[in-house]
Amino acid sequence: MATLSSNPRRVLVAAPFASTACMRGITRFARENNWHLVMDIMYMGMLPDHWRADGVLALGHCPLEWLEKVRLSRLPIVALSETDIPHGLLRLDFDHTEIARMAAEHFLSRSHRHFAWAPFIDDQTNRNRLSAFRSRLSDDDCDCYELPPAFAHMGAVYQDNWSENRRSFLLELQRLPRPTAIFAFNDGVAANLVDACREAGLNVPEDIAILGAGDSLSCETSSIPLSSIDLDFENASYQAASMLDHAMRAKRPLHESKPVRPKGVITRISSDFTAVTNPRVARALTFIAEHYTNPLLSVNDVAYAVGTSRRNLERSFRAETGFTIHEQISRSRMQEASRLLKTHARVRTAEVAALVGLAGSGTFSRTFRRYYGTSPQAHRAWSTRAERTQSPALHPTVSINASKLPVDRRRAS
Repeated sequence: MATLSSNPRRVLVAAPFASTACMRGITRFARENNWHLVMDIMYMGMLPDHWRADGVLALGHCPLEWLEKVRLSRLPIVALSETDIPHGLLRLDFDHTEIARMAAEHFLSRSHRHFAWAPFIDDQTNRNRLSAFRSRLSDDDCDCYELPPAFAHMGAVYQDNWSENRRSFLLELQRLPRPTAIFAFNDGVAANLVDACREAGLNVPEDIAILGAGDSLSCETSSIPLSSIDLDFENASYQAASMLDHAMRAKRPLHESKPVRPKGVITRISSDFTAVTNPRVARALTFIAEHYTNPLLSVNDVAYAVGTSRRNLERSFRAETGFTIHEQISRSRMQEASRLLKTHARVRTAEVAALVGLAGSGTFSRTFRRYYGTSPQAHRAWSTRAERTQSPALHPTVSINASKLPVDRRRAS
């Protein structure tokens, strides 16, 4: 902890908006190093008049005219942005190769063979991520179709071009083979895709599976909860603040640091779908994803929801996926349990069991050990150590905003 002084360093946060995770990282560094954060921009929507600072942190999609203005101040500046910035500014970048690898493998593991890319704007950062995505897909002899950008970069501002091109965009979506897996540059683009699919009469995730990046508020507020790659904004913003602190103290240019690695894929309903040809199996997978937290959920319930006999569905399900309906229910529960154990260290094992639809810690522990080969407690301890060392996740993480309405007992087996 830095020793407090009467003259803390003043740092201007140049951002029209910053995520909660970003602000956690910045404020943590500010407390540790006696910074005063100048946040006027977030309240005013513009650079404050006669502002003074010792350094500048530029976050997110900061307007180019703001960046040019702070660049002319000749103050130390560090930008944490997912889009291009003016030449000469110090930048902390994200590991686009690793982000693209996670996206590709997320879809490939679900048997997808048709892919599309949905950019935010047509800039070098978007093209870098697309290039890495295509490169990983090519390892499995797959290609990727490129959709038009959600926004056009018009001078210093972004202009939404979907309204004027909406009809042609919907036609492009309808022409895609089904199912197609779409990787969107960020969660905002992914949320727009969900709306476009609804207008085009396409089902998510059965016809179009969607994965965003950023794990932002859009993921839960979207009409269909969005899968997303957690870019680790808290760690990234802390690193950006550390870079700025070094630049302010050194009074000389600082080399860019190593790109920030993403934490992993947070799977929600928008991509939690195995690409299958049988529509009843596809509906069964979606029903399980939405209802696995119900402790009364049974194979009979799934067959009833799909509208076919249990025997026929079980035969088709195993032929398409390689496992049984009961195994899929258990798989969904265990993946969510893994996520809860890793993200909620103080939640008791019995509470995790109840949240994923398994009554009794004994049954939960036995099922978890069969799935992961270790106990829930050991899995949580391993995950905590991996998080501290920033090791890549070895197990899938699933977060599904499932319905908690009880299944009709008259249909329960």
